[in-house]
Amino acid sequence: MKLKKIGIAAAIALLSSGITFANQSHDTNALYVQASSYIGPQSNEDQRLVSELIKQIQTDGKLSGQLELTSRNGSIAISGRVDEVTMIYRVVEIVKRNSSVKNIDVRQLDT
Repeated sequence: MKLKKIGIAAAIALLSSGITFANQSHDTNALYVQASSYIGPQSNEDQRLVSELIKQIQTDGKLSGQLELTSRNGSIAISGRVDEVTMIYRVVEIVKRNSSVKNIDVRQLDT
């Protein structure tokens, strides 16, 4: 009986922590931007470009969601999720302002 109570308590604790985590990951006012960790080695120029773009995107107060940026020879790929379709256009406009950007791929960016 004691083991059963511990199991139920553990299950409730796990469910509660999962609910809290889920709520935090969908905070509509938060913006998380990072360089993609799924790519191979990048040139110093590509690394600098991604860092610069991340700073520019993070300073925009009208965006929310989770983004990952990748650069290959100035071609930027943006993946992740934003909270509204109009935010996809806003991200593209911010990235287009940088003269080092040659192409922008948002096929992996969703709402």
